[in-house]
Amino acid sequence: MNPHTRILCIEPTPNPQASLCSDLEKRGYSISLLYSAQTARERVESQALQLVVVNALKASHRGAETCRALRSQGVDLPILLLLPQGSKASPHLHADVVLVKPFTIRKVVNRIKKLLAQPTAHILQVGDIRLNCRTRLVQRGKGPPKVLTPTQARLLETLMRHPGQVLTREFLMKHVWQTSYMGDTRTLDVHVRWVREKIEPNPGAPSYLTTKRRVGYRFAAPVTGDEAERR
Repeated sequence: MNPHTRILCIEPTPNPQASLCSDLEKRGYSISLLYSAQTARERVESQALQLVVVNALKASHRGAETCRALRSQGVDLPILLLLPQGSKASPHLHADVVLVKPFTIRKVVNRIKKLLAQPTAHILQVGDIRLNCRTRLVQRGKGPPKVLTPTQARLLETLMRHPGQVLTREFLMKHVWQTSYMGDTRTLDVHVRWVREKIEPNPGAPSYLTTKRRVGYRFAAPVTGDEAERR
């Protein structure tokens, strides 16, 4: 086990008997403890945390709210949500893994190991634009994260996986909408406008997602003044 693995534990109350922190620390993890998700993003960034455990064993109604709050703040780390016996593990809980009692601490540790071992291919970054393809959160620099619709996220992901390349309308329609029909591409233009509203400082004069007239669209980080001079 990596002794430097850092986990954020969000517990319902400061109750040592209900806490998982000591069990996880005994197994070599470095634990950062909070009792709400309010300052989770600042804690994640300041301490370079790698995973979040939401302990809702004594407050099941708060588990989904806590996970939703984490995602709305832009926390795109893996989340392990723990729920009491009888709870339903809904797919809309914004957690990567949900464990419902009964389970052992060994099972919790095994799930943590699997989450930490997952590749981070779902995180894309071009310049200061960061997209989490799994949570559909996009963020520019240190600005507030914004949630994309599934289609907006697929469109932006496709563009970001080909940075600096002009992608034709045909290519985008095929890879985002799974169609080769080109009779009406207005839906593409509308989605490009919506994505620009989420990522551009000035959507009316885009600097990231630009248009190649009569061809398609290109996504790239804006060239700064210093970079332009070096070129």
